[in-house]
Amino acid sequence: MRRGLILIVALMIAAPFTAVSQGQSSSSALDSKMASSDFKHLLTLANSGSTRAQFQLGLAYQDGHGVEQSAYEAARWYRMAANSGDPAAQNNLGFLYETGPDGVRDLAEAAKWYLRAAVDGNPMAQFNLGHLYLYTASMKKAPEEGLYWIQRAASAGCLSAFTLLGSLYARGEFLPQDSRQAFKMTMVAAKKHEPGAEANLGVFYAQGFGVQADPHEAVKWFRRSADAGNSDGQFKLAVMYENGEGVPKDMDLAVRLYRVAAEGGSARAQESLGELYEFGQAAPTDYQEAARWYRKAIEGGDVLSASQLATMLFEGKGGTRDLPEAIRLWSWAAQQGEPRAQFNLAEIYMKGIGVSKDLRTSLSLFTQAATRFDVSKQLKEVSSKMEQEEIAELH
Repeated sequence: MRRGLILIVALMIAAPFTAVSQGQSSSSALDSKMASSDFKHLLTLANSGSTRAQFQLGLAYQDGHGVEQSAYEAARWYRMAANSGDPAAQNNLGFLYETGPDGVRDLAEAAKWYLRAAVDGNPMAQFNLGHLYLYTASMKKAPEEGLYWIQRAASAGCLSAFTLLGSLYARGEFLPQDSRQAFKMTMVAAKKHEPGAEANLGVFYAQGFGVQADPHEAVKWFRRSADAGNSDGQFKLAVMYENGEGVPKDMDLAVRLYRVAAEGGSARAQESLGELYEFGQAAPTDYQEAARWYRKAIEGGDVLSASQLATMLFEGKGGTRDLPEAIRLWSWAAQQGEPRAQFNLAEIYMKGIGVSKDLRTSLSLFTQAATRFDVSKQLKEVSSKMEQEEIAELH
C-alpha cells in the first residue's frame, strides 16, 4: 500500500509533457450541429479550392462535427489545404499522422508536415516538431534539434512550449536542472491560464521547488487547472484533499476528483482508484472494480498499476489465481524499472513458481529492486543457493 506516501510519489511534474489537447490549430467557425445545407456549402467551397473550407472540413471529419468522424477523410481534406501551403492544415495533418489510428499513423510523415509549418512560423507546429524530436527515438534527432524548435515556439508565444521548458528544467531532462528557470517558464504559461502549467506550478508550491513551499498556493493552482478540465490538475487536487494538505481532508471529494480525472484519461488517477477499491479505502472493497481501473491505467502505460494488478492475480484476489498473467505483468513493469515488480519477480525466479528456477535472473532482479528496498537478506539467500548449486555440479 502506498496511500501514506502518495504526496511523494504523485505530486511530480508530468513527464514527458504531452500536448494532445493543444497540438492542433482550430477554428471557431465549426458547429457540432452543422446543418446539411452548411456542410454542402462548405463542401462546394472546398471543391472550388478554398483552403479555409478544406481546413474546416478536415476539422469537421476529425472531430465528428456535423459529419461521421473519419481520420481518413480528415487527412484527405487537410492534405488539400496543406499542399496549398496552409500552415495550420500542415500542422493538423502532422498531428493526425502522429496520433491517428493504425493506417493513418506515420511518424515520418508527421515530422515532414510539422517541419513545413514550423519553417513557415507556425508556433504550434514548432512545438509539435520539437516534442516529436525529443521523445521519439525513431526520429534519430539530437536533443539540441528538438530544443531549438521548442525554444522557437516559446519565442513566438506558444504557452505549451513554456510549460514544457519549465518541466524540462525542473527534471533536468535535456537541460541542466534549474529550479529558478523552471519556475519562471512555468509561471509565464500559468499566468496566461495554460492548464498544464497551472498543474505544474502547483507542484512547485507543494514541494517548495524554486519557491517557498506553500500548500495553500499549491491548491489554488491545482484548482485552476482542474476547473479548466485538466485531468492532471484534477488528480493533484484530489491528492491534496486525500492528504489534507492546504485544504481540510475530504476523502469523498478526493474520490470524486480521482474519478473525474480517471475518466478524463489520467493513468495516475486510475491507479489511485484501483488502490482505493482494492484496499477498501473511502469505498467498499471491490476487486473487480479495482482490476478494471488498474487495467485502464496499464493501457496508459502505468507501471505501478501493472505491479499492483499482478499481485492481485498472484494472490487470487476477487477470483481465480492467474499466475501466467501475473508473471507477464510483473515482467513488463520490472523492465520499466518498477521496484516492487522487480522484487516480486525475483522471488518467483528464486523459488521457481510458474517459471523455471533461475537464480542468476533472481539475483539481477533483487539487485535492481535494491534502489527502493532493503534486499540484503534476499541477496544473501540467492548467493548461498548459487554456491550450493555450483558445489553440486562439481560432484
